[in-house]
Amino acid sequence: MRRLARLCSLSLLLSQGLVAHAEPYNLGAFRLAVMDDPWRIEFQGGAKPVTRQDLEQVVTIVGATRGWKVANSTEGRMELTNVIREHTMSIELTYDATGYGIRYLQSTNLLYEELARSGATLRVIHGNYNGWIKDLVSGINAGLGVSGQTTIGFAPIQKVDAVPFLREKGRDAYKEFLSKPTPRAFAIAPNGAWAFGFRTVPGSRQPDVVGYAMATCNRRGNGECKLYALDERVVWRSER
Repeated sequence: MRRLARLCSLSLLLSQGLVAHAEPYNLGAFRLAVMDDPWRIEFQGGAKPVTRQDLEQVVTIVGATRGWKVANSTEGRMELTNVIREHTMSIELTYDATGYGIRYLQSTNLLYEELARSGATLRVIHGNYNGWIKDLVSGINAGLGVSGQTTIGFAPIQKVDAVPFLREKGRDAYKEFLSKPTPRAFAIAPNGAWAFGFRTVPGSRQPDVVGYAMATCNRRGNGECKLYALDERVVWRSER
């Protein structure tokens, strides 16, 4: 009985630790989420060839089962629209022999905004949007019957070598950042400056990790810092 009680207590502590570690950055509204965009799915080596006709047919059929309609189509590009209750959305799907990509175009009643936070800009949207796109991608991949490697945004968050501007010390700092609990934020500058902020005490009041990372980075980065990563996502956009 004592052993069972200890095991239950340990399980509770571990579950509390996992919850604390997974707490997301507070965007100010529970329905908001940082947008997963764009998506890129690369067909893996050894997979069967996918023709233009294959992909267009699968997208049309799979999309229709989820409410997506083809609004426009040219070679290598399809524009899809969807209406779910009061929500409308439009996305662009581009493709070639190596894979396909999905990019947000516009929406109504989905709370899309380029949210200014502590010197950074975050593209946010109703959290359901990310789920709807993920479901569409899963359906397309299953319909094509090929394996693919998915990248959301600029790069996978764990890919240290993808972070722009950083020198060796900065890359070591980014590795350390990846080991920290959420909420967490990492900022970078063209001159190689960097900084990150994270919650140090689980369960404590959430600090402004974005503000700390941006302010600290800007002191060394000539005021040119941009937010690279937030929690489990890369939010930096290369066109900035």
